[in-house]
Amino acid sequence: MSDPNKVWPTGLTEAESEDLHRHIIQGTQIFGAIAALAHLLAYIYSPWLR
Repeated sequence: MSDPNKVWPTGLTEAESEDLHRHIIQGTQIFGAIAALAHLLAYIYSPWLR
């Protein structure tokens, strides 16, 4: 029942947790890029900021 390759408390292996972490970081970077672009466009096109 107890698998020595699994890490407590998630039950993921080291490789699975590294893969999940890579996807979370990549998603955060994409979200940040989209948010930065949206803020830039709002700054450019908003008349009340000038």
